[in-house]
Amino acid sequence: MSKPILRTTGQGEVWNVLGETIICKVRGAETFGRFAVVEETSPPKGVVPPHFHNQTDEIIYVLEGEYSIECNGKKSVAQTGSVVVIPRGTTHSIRNRLTVPSKMLAIITPSGFENFFAEVNDLKEIEPDKIVEIGKRNDLELVI
Repeated sequence: MSKPILRTTGQGEVWNVLGETIICKVRGAETFGRFAVVEETSPPKGVVPPHFHNQTDEIIYVLEGEYSIECNGKKSVAQTGSVVVIPRGTTHSIRNRLTVPSKMLAIITPSGFENFFAEVNDLKEIEPDKIVEIGKRNDLELVI
């Protein structure tokens, strides 16, 4: 990073990824690959399926709402203000527990995984095989 970055409310690239609205606040290209930051709004009862990353750590801060988070088989509830650190290699899934949208901020380090969101957003239609391929290219392994 050679200069400060300021993105205000609503600013950043907006992606729709399998029902989740993701605003990329900072891309890895802006941080020399050190980290990326995304804001994710989950629809009511929305689910991020079980997956893991080989090289990526995630730090999740719950901005609004309530999530059920399962890491390596252990279930926890993360409410507004909670922080969850998910180390690389940890199988995890996330579910919005509410009947209204919930919102989280995720710090991805090192960066790169945010490119998964951008590529899935660009798909014309949902193709599971293509999503798996995009995931593998961007350090996401689905656990099915």
